[in-house]
Amino acid sequence: MNAQEPQLPKAPNLSNNPKINPPKLEDYRIPASPGYGMPEDRHVLSAPDLGGESAILMEFDAAARSDQFSTALQKLIRCRENVVPALLERLESDEVSISKKAAIALGYLRSPLAIPALIEATQNPYRQIHWQAASALSWIGSAEAIKSLVKLLHHPSIQVQSAVAKALGRASLPAVSPLVEALKHSDDMVKVHSAHSLGQISSPLAVTALIDALKNGSKSVRLEAAWALGQIKSPLSANALASLLTENDISVQSQAVQALKSIGIPAIAPVATMLNNSSSHTRSVAARTLGQIGMEEVVPLLAKVLREDEYAYVRCDAALALGEIGTHDAVFYLSQAVKDEDRSVRSAVLRALVQINSPEAKAILHMVKYSVSIPSYSVSNAKDFDSESDFTIIQG
Repeated sequence: MNAQEPQLPKAPNLSNNPKINPPKLEDYRIPASPGYGMPEDRHVLSAPDLGGESAILMEFDAAARSDQFSTALQKLIRCRENVVPALLERLESDEVSISKKAAIALGYLRSPLAIPALIEATQNPYRQIHWQAASALSWIGSAEAIKSLVKLLHHPSIQVQSAVAKALGRASLPAVSPLVEALKHSDDMVKVHSAHSLGQISSPLAVTALIDALKNGSKSVRLEAAWALGQIKSPLSANALASLLTENDISVQSQAVQALKSIGIPAIAPVATMLNNSSSHTRSVAARTLGQIGMEEVVPLLAKVLREDEYAYVRCDAALALGEIGTHDAVFYLSQAVKDEDRSVRSAVLRALVQINSPEAKAILHMVKYSVSIPSYSVSNAKDFDSESDFTIIQG
């Protein structure tokens, strides 16, 4: 008897099943690991787009531009594989660009396993990655990481101290006291970063130290201290900030104005006092500052300057300040100064009314535009002795 031949499977009957759907990209989507999924996207990229761990790390190493690095970093964060060991190896690389990127990535991944290596990288300024390593520790943000950063504020290297002071801006209240100490006793570069970080944290506990820093001999320290006080918005700093309005450096003066504007109503009194200063320059600066503060309460003060100050340029600044505030009362006081004896003041008043652009301001501008001031003329008849005709001479 012949052996029975094996039966081959029959091909599917396409006539009975005409639609065969191929797999979709969604079929490859892999749930994100806990802690790494984005709030708006609970899944990682589809597998065909994402590639394996090796492919992602190759893309990460090759990234030269910021957009390339950003794309590779997002894939690393979303990758379900543990890439921390590979990044720790790259952190030790002799190629600075690779080690910097690894430090940043470790900070975004927020792995506690990276803390010892990042601390070691922060301590060595010669490796040139201490800024990125310190930032990574602040992004991790654990008690161990912050404690390590605080200790590094006493590192012998000014570069390391500066990097740590900058990084501690993300550390919140536990970093306030160490940063205040650094603001008092450190190098000017460290003080600059300490002041900025204190502004980021915005704790009232730092106000006194920042006020003292406004007297520092370094312009950069004064600038950052003024910015930080503007972030904290404490009324206690208003007088000290007002004293910077006559600062020779325009950048520090401008920053003080912005800080006073942030403080608001409590800043009016110390600036208004300057309107009575014997220096016309001080009065001019005070008028401009009150305009930038922009509170309705200062309108009568500026109106008095516009009406009474002996210097035209001070009155001009008062007029423009009223234009910035732009209230109904401001328009009224500006209308009274339309006929100021000084041409520059009249021009400033018109510019202020144009800026306000309210119906009342437009009405005043229309009146000024179409009103004609006719001087006094004497009219007499004179006779030309060479002609019998008469003509009129108009004498001004």
